[in-house]
Amino acid sequence: MMRRSMTLWLLLATCAGISLFLIKHEVQEREDRLNALHREILADQEAIQVLNAEWSYLNRPDRLEHLIREFSENRTANRLQLTSVDMLPQLLSDPDDLHLANSGDNGIVLPMIRPVSIKAGEQ
Repeated sequence: MMRRSMTLWLLLATCAGISLFLIKHEVQEREDRLNALHREILADQEAIQVLNAEWSYLNRPDRLEHLIREFSENRTANRLQLTSVDMLPQLLSDPDDLHLANSGDNGIVLPMIRPVSIKAGEQ
C-alpha cells in the first residue's frame, strides 16, 4: 500500500513539474511577444512624431506662399494651354449641318461639332 501511494505521489509530482515547466515556457513566450509589441509601438510613435514634424515643416506659411508664387505667377503657359475663342470647337447651329448618325438603323440625330485643327506655331 505504501508503494502504491508513493508511486502515485511521484507520478503527481512529475505531472506538476511538467505542467509548471510548460506554463513557464508559455509565459516567457508571451512576455517576449509583449516586449516586441512595445518596441513596435515605440517605433510607430517615433515615426508619427517624425511625420508630424515633416508635415509642419512642409506647411510653413512662408514656404506655401513661395510655392504659390513660383507655380502661379512666374510660370509661362504652354502653347497648347493658350487659345482664342475662335479655336474652341463650336456647336453647329444650322440644321443642315446636323448629321444623321446611323441614319439607316434608328435615325438618331446627334449634333456634331466643327473639327478644329491646330497647326504648329499657332496660338
